[in-house]
Amino acid sequence: MSMLIHHVSNRVSSIVSLIALIVFLPLLILGITQTYQLFIRATGTPADIVIDTHIPLEPIKTDFYHAFAQGGEESGDMIAPVQSEVTALRPRLIRLDHIYDLYHIVSRDGSGLHYDWSKLDAALSTIRATGAKPLLALSYMPNVIAKDGNIINPPNDWNEWASVVSQTVEHVSGRGGLNISGVYYEVWNEPNLPQFGGWSLGGEKNYLTLYQYAAAGASSAKNVNTFFIGGPATSGMYPNWITALAQSGSRINFFSWHSYLSNPDQYATDQRDVIKALLPFPSYTLLPKLITEYGFTGDKSAAYGTSYAAAHTAAVVRQLMSGGPAYLFTFELRDGPSDTNTGWGLISHDGSQKKPRYYVYNFLDTMAGTRLTLTGEGSWVTALASVSNDVIHVLLINFDPNGSHSENVPVSILGLSPGSYAVHQRFLLGRDVTDTVVVSDSILKTQIFMSPESVAVLEISKKK
Repeated sequence: MSMLIHHVSNRVSSIVSLIALIVFLPLLILGITQTYQLFIRATGTPADIVIDTHIPLEPIKTDFYHAFAQGGEESGDMIAPVQSEVTALRPRLIRLDHIYDLYHIVSRDGSGLHYDWSKLDAALSTIRATGAKPLLALSYMPNVIAKDGNIINPPNDWNEWASVVSQTVEHVSGRGGLNISGVYYEVWNEPNLPQFGGWSLGGEKNYLTLYQYAAAGASSAKNVNTFFIGGPATSGMYPNWITALAQSGSRINFFSWHSYLSNPDQYATDQRDVIKALLPFPSYTLLPKLITEYGFTGDKSAAYGTSYAAAHTAAVVRQLMSGGPAYLFTFELRDGPSDTNTGWGLISHDGSQKKPRYYVYNFLDTMAGTRLTLTGEGSWVTALASVSNDVIHVLLINFDPNGSHSENVPVSILGLSPGSYAVHQRFLLGRDVTDTVVVSDSILKTQIFMSPESVAVLEISKKK
């Protein structure tokens, strides 16, 4: 009897164990998976770059990031003292903010509104001398038409706001004015922020009303060259603002927003999300998208003068090289007069210092060409490959938010003919060396040491 009880007890114990295993095994697997994922996130994945020369993709254009914004740190033409340094950046567009309050354009007397364009014209002349065209942020409300004289308030008469915008477009884009074609006009600057008015999508301070009268005023301008008007110029990519503008019925030539994001991946995510938001409005999905200010933080920071800012800039550009915005505007060109090692500028206020970020734009231009298929990017090191005139270029960026990660990065290039190849390593503000690698089996292999916050371009060409 005792043996039978023992046998039954063993069977019951086995059945209970089996049930427990069935019940708890998924939880155990989930726990192991989550632990592994936490380990990967904590330790990161190193890069192992593989490029296939047999699979060319789309052309890479490098002009979109040659766009720059100048803030309103002081009245007047802030770019003139550093015009030669700005010209060397080969800018396509330069954005000016605060045009109505800092350039003192609009005044009033008994006969109505009067306009003095002299200060703005001087700034626009400098922009044109650099080879760029202007983007003008239509801000802020001229105090002579604003409620309580406050430049972040609505106007007392919306028709006067429309008239101010119409006169601006006629002066800048008009054939009888400055006669500049292709000017972008952006309605306001970060309207959602309290310091710039705290506008919303309804109520007394309705951005859609602000935009409607601006667009109507711009469209009423006579004898003008082609120009573009858009917005909402919010402090981030907010889909509800984008879709509200799309539904407004006003003239829209482009959508714009600002991006102060430390994570470069989020810039690409925003590009996908804005298209997703606009899918119910198919005709708007193809309109240009402009990021009219960007950086790793909207606050002033000493890090803007370091290699951290340079690596972040390169990492953002890499994310947007394919499927990115029409233009990506770096904020800003020149520090304000009170900035001491903490300003956003690429150039110090006195012009004596060009910060590491200044050198990124022309450095990245090497990547122009046909994009090549690339795999193996890691948690810190991202990459891009292109080919132009039989020279392969590989962009490598080591961006670590903590500023400490370094890595030896294997790079393999597939599909090469046998022979000797020159591998030229150029680092942003760093080493510049050339090695020779012999290819016998169609694969070139090399390894590149990437120090913290470094940016490099490899140029691979077959020796004659």
